[in-house]
Amino acid sequence: MLNRRHLLGGTAAIATAVAAPAVLRAQTRTLAWVTHPAILAATGDGEMLRRFEAQSGIKVEAVTFPTEALGPRIQQELVARGRAFDMMSVADAFWTSSMARFIEPLDALIRSNPPPNGGLADFAPGMVQQFRVPQTADGPIMGLPQRVSVSLLYYRKDLLEQAGLAVPRTLDAFTAAGRTLTKGDIHGIVFQGQQGQVAVLDWYEFAAPLGSDLLEAPDWKKAAFNNAAGVSALTARRQMIVDRTVNAAAAAYGFDDAINAVAQQKASMSVMFSAYWPRFEDRAASQVAGRIGYAPPPRNPAVNLAYPARGWAMMINGASAKKEMAWEFIKFLTDTPQQTWMGVNRGNPVSRLSVARDPEFLKAVPIAEALGQALPHAKIMPNAPQLPRVYDTLSRHLGAALAGTATPEAALRDAEREVNALLA
Repeated sequence: MLNRRHLLGGTAAIATAVAAPAVLRAQTRTLAWVTHPAILAATGDGEMLRRFEAQSGIKVEAVTFPTEALGPRIQQELVARGRAFDMMSVADAFWTSSMARFIEPLDALIRSNPPPNGGLADFAPGMVQQFRVPQTADGPIMGLPQRVSVSLLYYRKDLLEQAGLAVPRTLDAFTAAGRTLTKGDIHGIVFQGQQGQVAVLDWYEFAAPLGSDLLEAPDWKKAAFNNAAGVSALTARRQMIVDRTVNAAAAAYGFDDAINAVAQQKASMSVMFSAYWPRFEDRAASQVAGRIGYAPPPRNPAVNLAYPARGWAMMINGASAKKEMAWEFIKFLTDTPQQTWMGVNRGNPVSRLSVARDPEFLKAVPIAEALGQALPHAKIMPNAPQLPRVYDTLSRHLGAALAGTATPEAALRDAEREVNALLA
């Protein structure tokens, strides 16, 4: 999951957004971009927008909404065929294929005016496929990834070294290392079991690298998690509680709880979203700054597309009269120099493979090497409209398994039956 600071915005942003569009439309060389406050902050609070204007002569006015308002506001504008916004930041969390008929496909623009510095091939394929409709390798592209990433393994370098342990590459090695590192009040592992989307995505970070899916691609009409990989991941998490490898309270932890457990030396390892790393390197707030290592999460080597990719893409409003101008801005903001600057200076999750190998990025960003190894293995997330209800249903059964009131096999079997009913 994304850090709460990446998800929430203030009410002032809403007040600004209400009045802005009428002013924006009066400026013919101006683009209107509706986005999230954290995404605007990642541009250097508008520094990238100013650089784009200096380069192109096109002014970009950003209108921000917090997450809970952004999705509905974008959908409202699209359905009304409105032109208040030329471009929009769309998160995988609220992107569905039903929105595609209102979005300008990017394929023709990419062919005639391709992204510089490697073009589409420089983006992790799974991240591009996330915003295709249908989500196949050749489906029309509706958005270009601008702020998308995967989770990583966070681990205490010093404690692994003291125990003579290698960085775990498989789930079995991860759980074994967790048992070894559990001493007194310090648990070897922490995970996020908070009911709802948090619990499902955190379990999925264990299950997907073993070969499980949430729903069957590309139509997302059937559950795909009740299999050996899903059961193994859930069994391992339940055993962590039984063995006290994790704090029993982790069954209700959100991302802040898990981050704090590692940062305050209450846990030694975790699999968490890659954008969290600044929290651990902040010497004013973290007790483990400089002692955290980063690696791709444990996976079955036979599973290529293993790490669920989550984040944001830039899209063009199909009703906009400024599509070519909007495409110029999208190319600019997703280009290598801007992605590198935002990654180094603002901790922005990067979507270009070359950025993770850039010497400046490698020197400045501790997770760069791990990210470069993980991004090629990024996989798509479902975009079914029923996904929020799927999360609620599945999390309830995952919670029962963690509590020991249902076996992992029974929990996923029952969840599969209920999810399939929802999807039908």
